[in-house]
Amino acid sequence: MTSIATITIISFKHFPKTRQALRFIIAMALVAITAGRLVMSLTLHMWYPFTQRADDALLMSYSFPEYPNSSDRYKLAKNQGYGWFLRAVGWSRINIDTVYFLLWFLAAVLVAFATYRFFHRTWLALSTYIYVLWNPLAFENWQGTRVYRNSIFAPTLFILLALLMLFLTSTPPKSKCVHGSTPGLTAAQILAWLGMGCFYCVLGLVFTIIYDMKEDSIWLVPMFIFVLSLKVITVVRSHSDIIRKTLAASLCLLPLISAYSGLEAIKSYNARNFGVHMLNTRTTGEIAGFISRIYKIKSLHQTPEIWSPADSIVAAEKASPTLQTQPGIIDYVTHSDFAAPDILVKPLTGDYISWQMLAAIDETIGMEDENAVQQFFRKVNMEIDAAFSDGSLTKTDKISVSSSLVPRSKHEIIELFDPASDVFSDTFTLQRYYQVSHNVNIPATGKYNIVNKRGLQQLNIDPRNPNPRIFPLFSYHNAQEVASTVVTIYMIVNILLLIVLLINLFCCVRDLHHRKWIRPAFTALSLCLFLYAYAYAFFAMWYAQYLKNTYVQFFYTAGLLTPFVAIGLILGLGAFCSDGHYWESLFARLKEYQANRLSPPQEAVSLHDQRSQ
Repeated sequence: MTSIATITIISFKHFPKTRQALRFIIAMALVAITAGRLVMSLTLHMWYPFTQRADDALLMSYSFPEYPNSSDRYKLAKNQGYGWFLRAVGWSRINIDTVYFLLWFLAAVLVAFATYRFFHRTWLALSTYIYVLWNPLAFENWQGTRVYRNSIFAPTLFILLALLMLFLTSTPPKSKCVHGSTPGLTAAQILAWLGMGCFYCVLGLVFTIIYDMKEDSIWLVPMFIFVLSLKVITVVRSHSDIIRKTLAASLCLLPLISAYSGLEAIKSYNARNFGVHMLNTRTTGEIAGFISRIYKIKSLHQTPEIWSPADSIVAAEKASPTLQTQPGIIDYVTHSDFAAPDILVKPLTGDYISWQMLAAIDETIGMEDENAVQQFFRKVNMEIDAAFSDGSLTKTDKISVSSSLVPRSKHEIIELFDPASDVFSDTFTLQRYYQVSHNVNIPATGKYNIVNKRGLQQLNIDPRNPNPRIFPLFSYHNAQEVASTVVTIYMIVNILLLIVLLINLFCCVRDLHHRKWIRPAFTALSLCLFLYAYAYAFFAMWYAQYLKNTYVQFFYTAGLLTPFVAIGLILGLGAFCSDGHYWESLFARLKEYQANRLSPPQEAVSLHDQRSQ
């Protein structure tokens, strides 16, 4: 093996054409791999389930030009981020299949570049590019090819994490001392500072877009704040001059400022068009506050499945004279839609009460004036709070971690570890719940012709032929077979990366003993991503446990967990290879071996010189 390695080094050093040929082969291989991935996207196709009134079709309605004038009861039921994305797709005139491919392509390029910035290993960056570009979630039926926001979580979170990695590795330009005194800046350095500032603003805006995709995006904020804080600390502890430190530390706040400004701009848009300064009215605002208070009322009938039992709803109505002025609201909640014919017969499970409340309000006082609705429930909430204070209502003694989640007892919390571990571990293998894309678009004919046609046109899909076969020699069935193979390869690769990570943990112990910090730092960052992903899986199961459907639970979690797990594995591999002293010494030994093989022994040279004399 040593001889082979030596011959390879000699070949590349003395035969540059061989090195150029290898680079050309690698470049062509990357082009072929990228083209193959594009073929997969154009063959499997994105599919639009237009019959999903409160999900896919609802978010599609957010993308239409008439949305600001909508009178739909669900017009602010969900965050509008994915609707903005679909509107951009419609404006672009680019087919949705190509758009999603470009999104995954951008994610792969950015993660590869960020990996190179971290470890300066070309082979690792190229491997990362392939690993992300061909992530099997892109071919999953509900999380890859379905035109719904969950299909965009994985690529956009890859992009966000890559930008955060680039943010950590960004370095401010060095100031130049003029005549050995005060530091000055050249025009190029000023442009570099401005470029870095623009990049930081873009990072914040990307965070805004992802945050507005989903109602529970608050879970991303701690990570965002942690990375910004870590960057500020590294800048302050650097050996730069005070002016450069101050400027660099100030710039580190730009992502936070731009993210906050972006979210405020969206809220202002909603305030101008709908009268409420918030991202949605189902999980934020006074209606959500009323629902959270129902969750907090002590009830023997409240379980992890039934969040809002009938006795809690009735108790809340009794505690609020304002709510009693509109008896139709509670009557609708307890006898219609999800609770029909009676809530005692068909109790409301999970957070269905949030949808039930929007419908009840629309059927009674109306949803035309969203601000008036908020003011009404502000009074209701104040009266319920007063009832809690004077003892008229008893608060539950269960543990509550969020206003939008049901309180749980300690036993109910402990029982979440098994399902959370289940969905978290499956993220590494995708062997239990993953489904290769098998749904297709329906031609715009029949009962739902108008609804389906508008959606397909917004996606730049031909309504008459929404599932075209673009490549005669590569069918839809062939693409499904390739996707299944990719899942198997993904599982094998991830298992190998996990083994490398475990070995790396033992190496970190040795490095810490010798006071080496590089590898342990990267490994710690990798483990932090795993822990963060597991924490989300835990709280996601806190919500999704009531669904009793493992595939739907997988649908809620895998797209959000996968980027954290994948980049954690990449960082683990990079950390394993980051022992620069080891690789440098190995290369030095190979170089010495090469020199000895090419040069005659020193004794022979000396003897030859003596004889010539």
